[in-house]
Amino acid sequence: MKTKINQTWKLASILGMSGFSGSATLASLAGLFTMANIPVIAVALIAGPGAIITATMVQGTIKERITVAILAGIMATGIIVLAASLGPRLFEFVNKDILKIAGGISVIFIALMIFGIKMPQTTPIFIMILGAIAALIWR
Repeated sequence: MKTKINQTWKLASILGMSGFSGSATLASLAGLFTMANIPVIAVALIAGPGAIITATMVQGTIKERITVAILAGIMATGIIVLAASLGPRLFEFVNKDILKIAGGISVIFIALMIFGIKMPQTTPIFIMILGAIAALIWR
C-alpha cells in the first residue's frame, strides 16, 4: 500500500511539473487558459511525454495501475489549477528579474551536476530559496 502511495505522489509530481516550474502561471498570465486551448493545455502542461512514460512504469496489477493513474491525474490537475489561479496573484509581490536570474543559476548548477561535477545536491534548491527571498525583499 505504501508503495502505491509513493508511486501516486511521484506520478502526480511529474504530471503537475508545470505547476511547480511556473509554466502554468506564465501560461495563465499570457491568457492561454481558454476553452479553445484545452487540448494543448492537457498535452503540454499536464500529460507530457515523460509523465506518460512514467505512468507506464507503475508497478502492480491493472486495477492498481489505473487507480494510481487516476489519483495522480486528479492531483496533478489540482496542482495546475492552483498554480494558474494563485500564481499570477503571487507574482505581483516579487521581483521577476531576480527570480529569472536565480532560476537560470539553478539550471546551470543542475546541468553541472548532470555532467558529473561534484557538489551538494541541495545547491540548486538553496539558490532558488535565496532568489525567492531576494525577490521578495527587492520588489
